[in-house]
Amino acid sequence: TFEGLRDRVTADQLLSSEIINQDLFKKLKEGETSAKEVVSMDTVKKYLEGTGSIGGLLLPDSQEKISIYQAKRKGLLRPGTSLILLEAQAATGFVIDPTANKRYSVDEALRANVIGPDVYDKLLTAEKSVTGYRDPYTGDKISLFQAMKKGFIVKEHAIRLLEAQIATGGIIDPINSHRIPVEVAYQRDYFDQEMCQFLSNPKNQTLQLKEKCITEPSTGLCLLPLNSRKRQFIDDATRRVFRSSSTPVYTNDQIQRIFKETVVEEKGLSLWELIHSGYFTEEQRRDFMEKFQSEEMSLQQLVALVLKLVGEMEMKARSQITLEGLRGPVPAVWLLDAGIITEETFEELAQGIRTPEEVAAMESVKRYLQGTGSIAGVFVETSKKKMSFYDAMKNNLLLPGAALRLLEAQAATGHLTDPATNRRLSVRDAVKAAVVGKELTEKLLLAERAVTGYTDPYTGSSISLCQALRKELITLGDAVPLLEAQLATGGVIDPIHHHHLPLQAACRYGFYDEDLNQTLSQLNDSTLVFFDPNTKENVTYQQLKDRCVHEPESGLWLLPLSEEAMFCVDEQTMAVLKSVTVCVNVGRFKGQTVSVWDLLNSEYLSDSKRRELVQKYKDENTEVLHEITTIVTTIIEETETQGKKFVFKGLRKRVSASDLFQSQLIDKKTLDELNQGKKTVKEVMEMDSVRRYLEGSNFIAGVLIQPRNEKMSIYQAMRKGILRPGTALVLLEAQAATGFIIDPQKNEKFSVEEALAVGLIGWEVHEKLLSAERAVTGYTDPYTKAPMSLFEAMNQGLIVKSHGIRLLEAQIATGGIIDPGHSHRIPVEVAYKRGYFNQEMNQILSDPSDDTKGFFDPNTHENLTYMQLLERCVQDSETGLYMLQVVQEGGKYFYIDETTKQVLRSKPLKVKVGKFKDQTVSIWEVLCSHYISEQKRKELVMQYKSKTLTLEELIAIIFKIIEDTEQRAEALKVKGLRGDVPISELFNSEIIDKKTLDQLQDGSLTLASLTKRDTVKRYLDGTGCIAGVLLPSRKEKMSIYQALKQGLLTEQCALGLLEAQAATGFLIDLLKNKKLSVDEAISSGLVGPELHEKLLSAEKAVTGYTDPHTGDKISLFQAIKQKITVKEDGIRLLEAQLATGGIIDPVHSHRLPVGVAYLRGCLDDDMFVLLSDPDHGSKGYTDPNTQEKISYSQLRQRCSKDSDRGCIIREKEEDRSDVWFQGIRQQITAAELLSAQIITEETMEKLHKGKETAQEIARMDSVRRYLEGTSCIAGVL
Repeated sequence: TFEGLRDRVTADQLLSSEIINQDLFKKLKEGETSAKEVVSMDTVKKYLEGTGSIGGLLLPDSQEKISIYQAKRKGLLRPGTSLILLEAQAATGFVIDPTANKRYSVDEALRANVIGPDVYDKLLTAEKSVTGYRDPYTGDKISLFQAMKKGFIVKEHAIRLLEAQIATGGIIDPINSHRIPVEVAYQRDYFDQEMCQFLSNPKNQTLQLKEKCITEPSTGLCLLPLNSRKRQFIDDATRRVFRSSSTPVYTNDQIQRIFKETVVEEKGLSLWELIHSGYFTEEQRRDFMEKFQSEEMSLQQLVALVLKLVGEMEMKARSQITLEGLRGPVPAVWLLDAGIITEETFEELAQGIRTPEEVAAMESVKRYLQGTGSIAGVFVETSKKKMSFYDAMKNNLLLPGAALRLLEAQAATGHLTDPATNRRLSVRDAVKAAVVGKELTEKLLLAERAVTGYTDPYTGSSISLCQALRKELITLGDAVPLLEAQLATGGVIDPIHHHHLPLQAACRYGFYDEDLNQTLSQLNDSTLVFFDPNTKENVTYQQLKDRCVHEPESGLWLLPLSEEAMFCVDEQTMAVLKSVTVCVNVGRFKGQTVSVWDLLNSEYLSDSKRRELVQKYKDENTEVLHEITTIVTTIIEETETQGKKFVFKGLRKRVSASDLFQSQLIDKKTLDELNQGKKTVKEVMEMDSVRRYLEGSNFIAGVLIQPRNEKMSIYQAMRKGILRPGTALVLLEAQAATGFIIDPQKNEKFSVEEALAVGLIGWEVHEKLLSAERAVTGYTDPYTKAPMSLFEAMNQGLIVKSHGIRLLEAQIATGGIIDPGHSHRIPVEVAYKRGYFNQEMNQILSDPSDDTKGFFDPNTHENLTYMQLLERCVQDSETGLYMLQVVQEGGKYFYIDETTKQVLRSKPLKVKVGKFKDQTVSIWEVLCSHYISEQKRKELVMQYKSKTLTLEELIAIIFKIIEDTEQRAEALKVKGLRGDVPISELFNSEIIDKKTLDQLQDGSLTLASLTKRDTVKRYLDGTGCIAGVLLPSRKEKMSIYQALKQGLLTEQCALGLLEAQAATGFLIDLLKNKKLSVDEAISSGLVGPELHEKLLSAEKAVTGYTDPHTGDKISLFQAIKQKITVKEDGIRLLEAQLATGGIIDPVHSHRLPVGVAYLRGCLDDDMFVLLSDPDHGSKGYTDPNTQEKISYSQLRQRCSKDSDRGCIIREKEEDRSDVWFQGIRQQITAAELLSAQIITEETMEKLHKGKETAQEIARMDSVRRYLEGTSCIAGVL
């Protein structure tokens, strides 16, 4: 046999494929020639091994070989280009590592780190060109060409892979595992004449690229030379021009002579004198000479350019025009340089066409000169009065701390404001005018330096707030609120000219930097530093300003104060109520330890009750804290009391309200309202969040014939020849698998049997649709006869996988996966828990490849997913049903095409709030973001394409949608490891999807329900660390530290496990079932003080390390890279994090999915492979039972699971020789002491029975002398 692409190849196969002839076959059989000799023949080698794909890149200067993926990682290739080259490798046999000269399958390449997880799935798909595709109907293995013809792979993609195969030796036969001649490919239906003709044109891109490659003699590798940035590929036409013409090349001396002889009459100087007269830098002069030498510019063009530049500089030099800024005049030249005014505006100013006052009044200029306005004061809603922050504080309407912070923000943005008179004053003037009191003078003067500038202690020059922060003249905590205020009112302030700057200009001048911008763009405890008295939550300055009212007459921004907000709780009372916690057993906070303050401010208590209880505490102080706690928990329990059950109509049977609650379709509040009679079954049924799961939504119901607007059913369209039978069948199967066959003309729904009875479908599709309908009614397990879901049936092989994927996709697109046992749809997270779905399938459906595009657009002949086809449907105005358009002659087919997408991608937007705050993103990016639903996106683009919306109007609508969404989502937060996490952060971290975000915002999903989901809980709480030790015979549980003290664990083993606990969130108190920080654990005696420093160091993996250069908070992985922590220790802690839910992001206080961890720099490919490889990866822990070095994940798998406390190590007790004592240099076991006759059998027995501990025995004189010695001569006296 011979080595094939994946399997061994026999001589018979080579003969039948016409690679060898009968004579050669006979010689092989009779032993006249060897297999080795046959393989060395070019005619055979070509088909068995190929002629070689492009193996990598060759760097021209260093002659270094690098892989395609490595080139992408280094930024030498664009991601799209590298993917095409890697797919070509996979589709022609192997992924290549040119440095090691090795070939790998895609799986092997991932393990060898030749490729990364980001391209793995796509390369697996391309590799099917070699290993074969699976026909979903027959289960047979088919070739790339056959898969393309059957529509399992997009044609354009298939052509590119076929192109690569032909360029590297021939079409691959996946069944026989080798390439075959074209004629044989014809016979086997792996190719046809039409495709051959198409691919034989000279534009074959793979061939063209291969022609540019260099074959390395020693390895035979085909390497693509990468030109340096200054060089470009020269096409044949250019090469011919250069060969046919003789172009003079001037030397530097000749250019100097020409420039000296060229007189510039306007200046009375030679060109040489002019470019050396002080107007230009040496770099500019070199650039002029290069432009002339390369003939990029003629002499006349160069003279014109030099004159233009000189004129501009002279105009700037002559101009002394200034405009009024925050603290005096600002030169117009400076505004031009900062990009605040344009060249045209500057020239108009210099020439007197416009006055400084006119330019200063322009909105685009005014926002930088005077700012957009800080929050000026409060607006008391009950009295309709305006009031300064200082007055509000004195009248007990604002807390002193909140008022001071807002006054500091005013000072840091230019002026303090008196809202009564609309005067803007400096701090000293405000004190004189009694707008603020003298007691605040020093604090406000410090804040004012953010405008007037800080003094650099080394140079004496004026520096910005950001620069002062970097030089440690101000702390980050003090700088953040001032910077937030500046950014929200126009931009960072220039301390020299005293005006706001565009972000790019601020960074260019060094007044701001990207790191600080990144810090401020994150919503966490360090940036949510302002207090909203109305909602009692911490917010950013921009968020608070967005909640203010804008007074048109004065232009002031005023913070509205509701009646509830004016009930102030002093900081001391708030701190006490926050410090008292209670474990709640029911309701939204079930299973959580929550502060009394949070419970008081929850939805369970009315404003009047909240006021009453707080006042009760103020009057009677700490004595009533227990009583208040009891009152609050009683109110919650009474609210949560369940009433009788209610029944709803499901897909095939009745569904109880309890079932809906358990499936997270209704929340506790809705259940209570049903019980209390506040809501009826009908009202709950009409809630969108319930209806979509009980009835479904957005089915492709029928066909709409355009332009005559004729409606018909799918089956009818097939019978009339409007839809092909295959296209119609998959659409009908999707209907059956999502609940009902639909009659779009009567807007009626039927089961398959009912549809057959009324003539909506025919006998020829009846059996197939009954089979599809079992996705609703349930499949039967052939062994247990138990009912099964579609996903379970697919996993058991009762339905072909590709067919099942198509039906699952249709279910998800139309409302959710169907639970056949309960007869309704369920959210994806619930489907996970019930085993009706998993992460792998979710990944397949959320990132569709050619294999999963099982539906067909009859207009464009594209293979699409159900959702993509649904996007192209139109909604019938009469019935609301979605109809698949079939456009005939004279009709127009609308969907969002690639050209429109590209146009919208090229239009940038500067967004002021939300996820894209202070970023420039494209219109298309925002349209595709979580802010805009797919239906809304389609509607807006349709209006834009039909020109009923201008681009400006489209942008205005987008901004309005973003602002409205952000205002609704601001208060929604969940508890993280060390602070609250906004739901927007969970979305940005890909922990929740758009659907979940929408459900949270529309109230159909509560935060409590969200945090109970396994897919969310694992990232907020983790999946459980190793919590303690279990002694099975005594059924005794103990903490890691207790086990250490009793000699059950070595010090190294115990410390490693405790550090892992600290690095994954908390130390665990098994007996009290509490999770504690390191400091709390030391205080409570859970661990001893001797471990304090080591555990605090490990805890930084959760709380964050400090970057010594920037002062920023960084992750454990970044600390390893910067050598802030020892690499081996850091890897061990990363091991524990990955094994218990994911890498922790200390900035946002939660775990991350692996892909997001990559993006945020909290992990990379090399580290991930090291941590996740079970055989060769990191093994930083010891099994105390076997003393084997294993990974944290492996150790965790050997633990027994405690439902309340996480994983617990199961200690062996049959052999207690694993009790440890501290020796002189290392720890030793009790068995070793026994064999050395240091302890007796009786003592060993006591250890076995737990009658004596290791510490007690170690203190015995007869033992201690051998463990510690009796002291040596210590020194000289």
